[in-house]
Amino acid sequence: MDAKKSNLTSLFSGAETKYIIPVYQRNYNWSNKQCRQLFDDICSVIKNENEHFFGSVVISYDKNNSFLVIDGQQRLTTVSLIWIALYKLIEDHVKEANPYLAKAIQDEYCYHSLSDGSLLPRIEHVEKDRVAYAKLIDGKEENYVKDSNITCNFHLFYDWLKASDYTAKDFYDALGRLMVARIELESKDNPQQVFESLNSTGMALSDGDKIRNYMLMNLNVNQQKEYYKNYWIDIEKNSNFTGDQKDSVNAVTFFVRDYMTAKTARIPALRDVYFKFKDYRHNSSLTTEDLLAEMKKYSLYLWELENGKTKSEKLNSILKRIALLEMTVIHPFEFNLLDDYENGKLSETEVAEVLSLIETYLFRRLICEVPTNALNKIFATLYGSAKKRAQQDGVSFYQAVVYILVSKGVDDSGKFPDDEEFKKALSFKNIYKMRAKNKIYIFYRLNAGTNAEGDTSVIEKMQPDREGKVTLSIEHIMPQKLNPKWIADLGGKDKATQVQEKWEHTIANLTLTGYNSSYSNNSFQEKLELKDQNGVGIGFLYSPLHINEFVKKQTQWGEQQLQERLQLIQDEAIDIIWKRPALPYTPKVKPLEELTVADDKNEFTGKDFIDGTVTGNSIQASPHSSWKSVIVDIIKMLDKDYHFELIRMANDDSQTSLQNENTKFSGSTNVLDGVYAYLSTSTSTKMDLLNDLLEYLGLDSDSIVFHVEGTSDGSDSE
Repeated sequence: MDAKKSNLTSLFSGAETKYIIPVYQRNYNWSNKQCRQLFDDICSVIKNENEHFFGSVVISYDKNNSFLVIDGQQRLTTVSLIWIALYKLIEDHVKEANPYLAKAIQDEYCYHSLSDGSLLPRIEHVEKDRVAYAKLIDGKEENYVKDSNITCNFHLFYDWLKASDYTAKDFYDALGRLMVARIELESKDNPQQVFESLNSTGMALSDGDKIRNYMLMNLNVNQQKEYYKNYWIDIEKNSNFTGDQKDSVNAVTFFVRDYMTAKTARIPALRDVYFKFKDYRHNSSLTTEDLLAEMKKYSLYLWELENGKTKSEKLNSILKRIALLEMTVIHPFEFNLLDDYENGKLSETEVAEVLSLIETYLFRRLICEVPTNALNKIFATLYGSAKKRAQQDGVSFYQAVVYILVSKGVDDSGKFPDDEEFKKALSFKNIYKMRAKNKIYIFYRLNAGTNAEGDTSVIEKMQPDREGKVTLSIEHIMPQKLNPKWIADLGGKDKATQVQEKWEHTIANLTLTGYNSSYSNNSFQEKLELKDQNGVGIGFLYSPLHINEFVKKQTQWGEQQLQERLQLIQDEAIDIIWKRPALPYTPKVKPLEELTVADDKNEFTGKDFIDGTVTGNSIQASPHSSWKSVIVDIIKMLDKDYHFELIRMANDDSQTSLQNENTKFSGSTNVLDGVYAYLSTSTSTKMDLLNDLLEYLGLDSDSIVFHVEGTSDGSDSE
């Protein structure tokens, strides 16, 4: 096996060099997203005049200057489509170039001209791909195989090259700077074993690793060392804020996703962090060093937020509590909040008020078991929305945040649970089965009582030390296993079973003690008056903890005491610890609700379209248009940039969101020439269709943004 670094173009050197895709290989299937990424990389090569590593190509000599492509056929085919598109643009006089350039592209990279005048493609594909590729080479557009990925991606590159300001020569030279690892197998090599080895061994780079390489690779050696030492080491350390080795693998990836969300108010999918970061970097005016410096600053914010280590002790106490809720989804909002504080735009008091509000909002939702999927979008956009509302309505940032969160309706996925819902959920919530840190948070806050801070040592005392021991643990006042004394005290077996099923793991029956093992399933009186072997009182009666004040005053424990304690906890929770603020003001202009396709589809039910955007461009449909007409407008907008992909989708038998003349349903709407969609459905189902479209096109689910308002009758308009 011979492996070496090589220009991609050198693979095609030789007048009769030919590549054959073996029949066992998959069909060509690169998506729009992958093609776009390659095109952007080529444009970057033009701009920076750098080489670009394009992966490996594994080939095996066949005969007559032909090679079997063992691995890399997708890359080879895609680049060949760019050459064909570039050749055709020159031939069509769309891109001006020396006529010799077109001839060179044609002869070197597209096909061989045989003595009988026929054309032999440089790459021989399998089955349907072979026909589609040959039709492109032939050049007669009316004969193109329209539903082939080969044809669709050729059209993509043709359109992108045409729209670019770069010349044909620029692209030709850039393609010459694509580098590959050329691996040529010898006769003794087993192609299958080599293929499996290349594709199944080793640990894939995380997106964080790719971002590091992307930022540092094109610098000179001295700059690489300097920037790595001054910035990247700290970014990696701060991103892994837990300090746990197992969390380090994807720590930078998660951080960069939150960083970009904070900067753009758009949430990149975890699988797309690297590609979205490249887009962000490309559109940024910051130098490489400035961008690294900013990322280092934000990574420090992350570490400070999660460890409660800012310059303000007041903020730190709140941040330590919030960290116990394990809601990392709020990081983008916290980044911007802390940045404003560091830059003097928000005071310590203002930041503390906002963080306490967020804490209450998150905890009430946690207890009420409100689905968390809406929180990503809420906290991606909350900072920018609050800033805008504060300016529009002449109120403080805190008041704007309160208004945005509290004004959400009871059926909204972003709702702020009211007192009644919170009280009810708190009464029957299985607290004992919650996550460990969540339980620490609850008992710390309840033990603090009317004291906003309370005994912060409770947090440490409930967590295991180096030997795995805890100082304070959760105690069931009425034990999990009832002995005869407990059964009798609770009113007999049937009554005891009923009381235990209702109250066992609820907050009314749970408390803290440092002597859990000593309490066991003793009677309540024994737990109350318990003393250790030295005669020191360790029962509830002697507890210094605020959370045991009610318990220590009781002489028995049953349903009446459980109900009374629950009432006390509810009152303290609602009026003091997790108090829900009232709406602080009436806005001058009532804000419209913003929804994206990423939101719960049921949220569109009963909502009227007002306006919206598709990838930043305004939807032309008038306010209060039917959702059916809005969908048609959106598809027509997408057609401008994704015409061939939509045609491909309509001809794809594996999906039904779009249909063609032969597959359309009875009642389907003609949305484009030869393309149909079934739109006689509910609004939520229409959103599912849009989601399918975006996924097929490789677009983010928040690429389509709607502003809506509730309809007067709550109907689901077509």
